[in-house]
Amino acid sequence: MKRIIFATLLIGIIVSSCHKVLDIDPTQSITTDQAINDMAGVRKAVVGCYSALQATGLYGRNMVIVGDLASDNLVWTGTTLDYSQVDNLPVPADNGIIDGMWAAAYDGINRVNNVLYRMPGIPYTDTTERVNLEGELHFIRALFYFRLANLFGGVPLKTLPTLDLNSLNSKRDVLDSVYEFVKRDLIVAEQNLKASYNLGRADKFSAKALLARVYLTQYHLKGDKVLADSAYSKANAVIASGRFQLAPAFADLFQGNTSESVFEIAFDAQNFNRLAQYFYPRSLTGRYEIAPSPALIAAFDPSDARLDASIKTHEGKVYGAKYNEVASGADRVYVIRLAEMYLIRAEALAYTSGDIAQIQQDINTIRARAGLGATTPVEYADLRLAIENERRFEFAFEGHRWFDLVRTKRAASLLGIDDKYTLFPIPLSEMQTNNLMEQNPGY
Repeated sequence: MKRIIFATLLIGIIVSSCHKVLDIDPTQSITTDQAINDMAGVRKAVVGCYSALQATGLYGRNMVIVGDLASDNLVWTGTTLDYSQVDNLPVPADNGIIDGMWAAAYDGINRVNNVLYRMPGIPYTDTTERVNLEGELHFIRALFYFRLANLFGGVPLKTLPTLDLNSLNSKRDVLDSVYEFVKRDLIVAEQNLKASYNLGRADKFSAKALLARVYLTQYHLKGDKVLADSAYSKANAVIASGRFQLAPAFADLFQGNTSESVFEIAFDAQNFNRLAQYFYPRSLTGRYEIAPSPALIAAFDPSDARLDASIKTHEGKVYGAKYNEVASGADRVYVIRLAEMYLIRAEALAYTSGDIAQIQQDINTIRARAGLGATTPVEYADLRLAIENERRFEFAFEGHRWFDLVRTKRAASLLGIDDKYTLFPIPLSEMQTNNLMEQNPGY
């Protein structure tokens, strides 16, 4: 974490024009005091916090890839050895990809903390706008910490900006404290955010949807039915709002349809990702660093519309086809889709002896869009596996599979790894510079 402090002392808010996200003039390499001294500066700084999510270590590439490569959905086919290490767990502590994910998340957290720290002293005339911006900041910070907790377990909770080089050593907070903090941030976001929809920025339903995911994650850790009920409630609220609809055809999701996007990261040619390049074979000008696993391909029903939309073949090379903008890197990256809310609602019921008919109905809603018949399981154990499988097919290459298997405590047995390796190592760079940091077991 220390090694990124020097950059984030200048808040790291390097803002550029991102389509549908940035409707303000760009500001380059501005100091904190220059950037955040009025509401115009706050607006630009909030955009800078969103841009942190575009980092290569996060949704610009590796958060998406690692979520499938560490599981059984992707295999390494390229030349970057760091990806090979993710594919063949356990990952060593000096892995550059894991280091980049940690650094990018804490850079983003420090950006958010800088803005929240300065907002009380900023004069404003539009209270509604100010409250909404605060809500966006709490949502973004919650997303950063949620992903850090998913990856590493308990991590240091930083709520104030790093303004100097004092007190940089930080102890890890316990995992439950991190999740409770994430929930508090999201509850503030849910209360403060508008219900209006603006592609690429968080609104009230983005907060509800992420809360549903957090509650479900906590349920699997604690076994408290209240948490499962809360996950059900938040997912149900997003579905019942009528704000979102499943795209008519699954392939539409990657060809311009945005009707079920609850929260996504927007990219363009100036603010690009490299997902298509890393998925595409070299014959299509890609790098072909990763490819769909034979196990995933074999698991698909041949009549499943998601198979053809997700996986294609060119000159004998099988590749992931959800990202297609090899040259521009402008592919949208979904963080939360409406389809997930149906499956969260079903999972919350399936693990707490809920209404079997409703569980089946939610599964079938997703299957019907894929052109498949109704699900056949009627026992809870079988329904849980059916939900797991639907999530695998629905969200292949969107970065969910590893986190799904870890959440349900299925990763160790299914992937043949020791349970301690369901957490990644604290990066070596952090261990070497933070005297209070403790490593995860097994590393």
